[in-house]
Amino acid sequence: MKQTFLFFAMLVLLAAGPALGQNRGKYNSWLQYTGTYSLNQRFDVNIGAQYRAYSGLTDKRLLLGLANLQYNLKSLPMSVAAGYMYLQLQPYSNPEQTEKFDNRENRLYQQVIVNNKLGRARLLHRYRIEERWTPGDFRLRFRYLASLRLPLGPRSLENPKWYATIKDEIRISDEPNPFDSNRVWGGAGYILNKHLGGELLWMTQFNGGADRSNYVVFILRHDFGWSSDKPERRPRFLPQ
Repeated sequence: MKQTFLFFAMLVLLAAGPALGQNRGKYNSWLQYTGTYSLNQRFDVNIGAQYRAYSGLTDKRLLLGLANLQYNLKSLPMSVAAGYMYLQLQPYSNPEQTEKFDNRENRLYQQVIVNNKLGRARLLHRYRIEERWTPGDFRLRFRYLASLRLPLGPRSLENPKWYATIKDEIRISDEPNPFDSNRVWGGAGYILNKHLGGELLWMTQFNGGADRSNYVVFILRHDFGWSSDKPERRPRFLPQ
């Protein structure tokens, strides 16, 4: 238990450290929790929370909560889900970065996740449509995420603890200029046990032209457990 606590404490410190003292909006912190609970062989409930901050952990940029109901297909390595998301976004509203405005958003979303095995690696595709309500506005957005997870360690290990991961997510809106952003991730993850794992990542978000922002990301992945009827029916820690 002590080793577990030290591992996650180290990841949080690493996530906060590089962002301290940097320009706001260019180097940021991202903390995320993802939890999955299996209702039965076919249905899961996924919950999640995010906290993003400018220049460390105290200058809040975004607070997010979500939940969805997921159905796992029987004959295909695929799942479909529908859910709700709530966001509080607090970007700076002036060039001097001394004032913020508060933007609240409600979202409904639908998604499909396809899981493929490539040797020891796993390649996942997530397709998501979002219906976004902000004060006085309604928008649609399409998101595509490709996530590659490669186990680290000897091939003789059946379930290695460490893995490398790279991801790319493209987001397209229904605005006159449809390109929203492109997020590129890279880092490593560690599976502590069948219920708990963590990832430490670097993510750069490209918003078009020279406009970009960087995040040090720590993700805590929590699996409450599978149904007893078929405990090995799906891989752990699918992206949500």
